[in-house]
Amino acid sequence: MPLLPPLDLPPRRLLACALVAAVAAGPAHAGGWETVSASRTYNTIALDSDDTVNPMRGYHRWQNQELVPQAAPALDAFRRYHWRDLESVQGQYTFGAILADLKAAREQGRKYAFRLRMMAGYDDGQLYAPAYLAGNPSCLHGCGFWADSGAASGKTWVPDWNDPFVLARSRALLQALAQAIAASGNGASIAWIDVGLYGQYGEWAMRKSVYANRPAGIEEASTDTRRAIAQMHFEAFPTRQFVMFIPYANRDALRYALLEQTITSKPVGLRADCLAQAGYFRQWTDHADDWRLFSDQWRKAPFVAEFCPFESGQAGPATARAQASEFHISSVGNANFALSKPDNQRWLSLTEPERHDMLMLGREAGYRYSVDSSWVSLTGDGQLTLAATFRNSGNAPAYEPWNVRLEIVDAGGVARWSASVPVAMNSLAGGGVTTSVQSSWRVPALAAGSYALRLVARDARPADGQQRRPLAWVLAERDADGGLTLRNLRSR
Repeated sequence: MPLLPPLDLPPRRLLACALVAAVAAGPAHAGGWETVSASRTYNTIALDSDDTVNPMRGYHRWQNQELVPQAAPALDAFRRYHWRDLESVQGQYTFGAILADLKAAREQGRKYAFRLRMMAGYDDGQLYAPAYLAGNPSCLHGCGFWADSGAASGKTWVPDWNDPFVLARSRALLQALAQAIAASGNGASIAWIDVGLYGQYGEWAMRKSVYANRPAGIEEASTDTRRAIAQMHFEAFPTRQFVMFIPYANRDALRYALLEQTITSKPVGLRADCLAQAGYFRQWTDHADDWRLFSDQWRKAPFVAEFCPFESGQAGPATARAQASEFHISSVGNANFALSKPDNQRWLSLTEPERHDMLMLGREAGYRYSVDSSWVSLTGDGQLTLAATFRNSGNAPAYEPWNVRLEIVDAGGVARWSASVPVAMNSLAGGGVTTSVQSSWRVPALAAGSYALRLVARDARPADGQQRRPLAWVLAERDADGGLTLRNLRSR
């Protein structure tokens, strides 16, 4: 068996050691493997030309739109739904739209994210909660009220968030949806769920002015109510990934969701609804002690965002790019800008520097995993050793479970042997951090012929048809499926 070079040698010294080891290894054993002892370095794709599309990073499909051009369709899709469209009659649910979108995402090779809303905007005269809820006698004060801000366009229906009946029906909605998704068999195709229902657009923000002339008995949502709305989401979908909106006014609900509750099996991430708005994050940076509680949450759970609408000339792209970098945002909705233009003109309405910032935002957001170098040794009797260095040059880790596999693949593309490489992808937080591993295995005898030795990051979850495709290494040498061929092997 050849002697192995230390992992921390520079590439040239590593190669020299490999050549010496190859000579020491001698001829192959008859009927076994041709001996190998070789090192190799790889080229990480330059950031400004990186077209890699991977899940839960960069841009995701937003409300059926992908306006920033990408090399391939996004691997995550997001939609939002009004409560009134899901339960027109009390207890009678119509989840067809959600289930169809979830099924379509799975069939398209994507995963799917969503949010439910009890409100939309202001002053449009629309009721977004079910019609049976407004004025329902089961509520203490009519379940809500019509606020009049004096706008000519209409009034705003504001739910009575604190009312026990409103909370009970909200909880029933989420439980019924969870049951419907489970029955569909597509639950594993959920990427994340926004903790919604409360606030304008379900985004956990409310204008205080709507309460200026509120009816007697109705108050702004209490701390207990906000916690209860978060809790009912977690109880309905305890094994799914959640993200939580970040308004400073909801810091207690964030503290509960991110630091205190033990319902969810995954840490809860963060959600920003106003990326690209200058000063938006001052609500936290001006309260550094409060932000310190949540500022490292990105290390274990995703930070997802969407744009506050902006037009060309408003510095939105540059602002969004800087915010995503500073706060380690992983995934951004690929739409909701240049709303004054038709859809087919919105991207082109941006200036060249603005388009550059938008492209760079998609390249910089989230993880960028690569392999710096590898050293492979294979003896004639099948003793295989791999030493490799992995790097994450992105701004955040991956949050889904990836299992790095070393595979021996035949000429037909079938893996005839595989083993797990002990590298914890999620522990590589980004910023160019690296980790080196070295492992050995006994490879069984295989039929005579040529094989490829490949390094592939595969979805570690059950093979139920809802697994992600292999993660694409950010390498110039990667294969068409995103994996990496380390070298060719030959069995005699």
